[in-house]
Amino acid sequence: MAADRWIARCAAACTVGWACFGGPAARGVTLPTVNLSNSQGSYEGVYFVIRDVNAAPLSAARIAQIEESSVKTREFYAANSGGTYDLRYAHILDVPLTLDSNGRRIGDWIADAENYVRSQYGIEPESYHANLFDVSGTTPDEGQGWSGLAWIPSNNYAVQPDITSNWGQIVADHELGHRIGAPHAGAWRSINDANYTPYVYDYDAGAYVEYNQSVHGYQSTPLGVHRDEYGNPFDVMGNISHGHFNVHEKLNSLHWLTEDQVADPNELEEGVYRIYAHDDQQAYYSRRDDTYGVQDGYHADLLYGLTYDRRVVEYNNSRNRFGYSFQNVTLEYRTGKDGLQFYLDGAVLDLDPEGGLDRNNGERELEVGQTIREIDFGTAFYQGEEGVDFAALSSPPPQRPWEVMSSWLEFAVLGTGADSIGSYVELAIGTANYAVETGVFADLNIDGLLDRADWDIFTANSGVDLDTLTYTNRYLHGDLDFDGDNDYRDFLLFKLSYLELNGAAAFASMLAVPEPGAGAGLLILLWLGQRHRLRRPEGDAAIAGETLENVGSLG
Repeated sequence: MAADRWIARCAAACTVGWACFGGPAARGVTLPTVNLSNSQGSYEGVYFVIRDVNAAPLSAARIAQIEESSVKTREFYAANSGGTYDLRYAHILDVPLTLDSNGRRIGDWIADAENYVRSQYGIEPESYHANLFDVSGTTPDEGQGWSGLAWIPSNNYAVQPDITSNWGQIVADHELGHRIGAPHAGAWRSINDANYTPYVYDYDAGAYVEYNQSVHGYQSTPLGVHRDEYGNPFDVMGNISHGHFNVHEKLNSLHWLTEDQVADPNELEEGVYRIYAHDDQQAYYSRRDDTYGVQDGYHADLLYGLTYDRRVVEYNNSRNRFGYSFQNVTLEYRTGKDGLQFYLDGAVLDLDPEGGLDRNNGERELEVGQTIREIDFGTAFYQGEEGVDFAALSSPPPQRPWEVMSSWLEFAVLGTGADSIGSYVELAIGTANYAVETGVFADLNIDGLLDRADWDIFTANSGVDLDTLTYTNRYLHGDLDFDGDNDYRDFLLFKLSYLELNGAAAFASMLAVPEPGAGAGLLILLWLGQRHRLRRPEGDAAIAGETLENVGSLG
């Protein structure tokens, strides 16, 4: 699929004069009009205010507070769903129950509350999409470990903190997320503490060694990495956050985005793609329909993320061996972030070591100007178990990356911006393989030789802007020192490699007989060389004195 398709600014037909799912709406507005699934449609719910039978009845002021909180929930879900989901509490009900002497709920209080509503209000709770049980007027159970609780599968969920507080609002919106199918939003954390001890395999020593960032460099998925179930600090389904659901959830669990909007990079051409922020939709209220939607909605022909499955080897403890398995990788961009966030099987990866290992660390993205290969976040995998020392399992060594993958994707974050549609990040996508990583230096066509064909590629790209290419593709276009261009310094590196492999006579012969069409590139190269010698003679001399052991390896 051509790259320019995704950069084109094409609005979805359902957002221009029509509401999604077939209903008319104001121009540029998307509203839910048909109930397609738990997470798509315009629904009604019942709000139960649980109190002691001897406490004061539900007041008008309290009802107004609940309605205000409900508006926040509706706006939040409208923006998240692109205008395809709305929940309105049709009834806010006072439900007195008999509590114990400490004000705690007793017995099957859910059934008692539902039966009270049936008998006193003539309302059948099971006929509604969602029932929220506000138990902030009761005392938590002894040892109660929850602030909110959703019963799955059912339409019931409970909230303990006051829903008018920030925390209460987060809990209510979190539990509604469970009601419509969203799991918890986790994070992969390379922590080394009393419960988790990550390792890396030292192939030179032939042994597993305890992971140490200062020794082994930062790694997001060492063997024994901890998956923190609530660890995502950006997502309402994660750790104390009121941020949007992540793209993995919006695509797979909630179906608010489609496979066209979250494409597989393996099915795209190498090139530059614009990924739009999925969290900057603006809620819109239709007074006529008493429904919340958004101003536009997700555009059908734009990208809001990328997703693909990759093959890895995963350690199986019961069999004491590594076996092949598949992992899902998802990329997303959020408004205001300085790069892309990566998810592995729905849990966010930490790709920014400067952010530290704190659970609330908000700096985890691959930032503008950075490149990553998918092998950099591991091809051999073991999810840590609390209290289990991976080294004690006597695991065999894992396969090397190129034994697991014959080729791998590479991503380079080029920059961020905004247009009339919204904010975005521009991403270069390329591929690399074992031959590029370990083959002959400056072998630009990856045929195992350094010859005239590589020289033609090098000269054809001298002076060419390589900023929109990935790290590996820049190298394959002659950027041998990895500084973003093909210039005189790269020529010196090419020459050094050619001389070591083929000799001075062969290099002189190649320069003496340029191929047709290569002359212009050679003239550009010579011009760059003259200019460079005038400006940086010390740098030229330093490079000329280097050996290939010191320069030009892909990191």
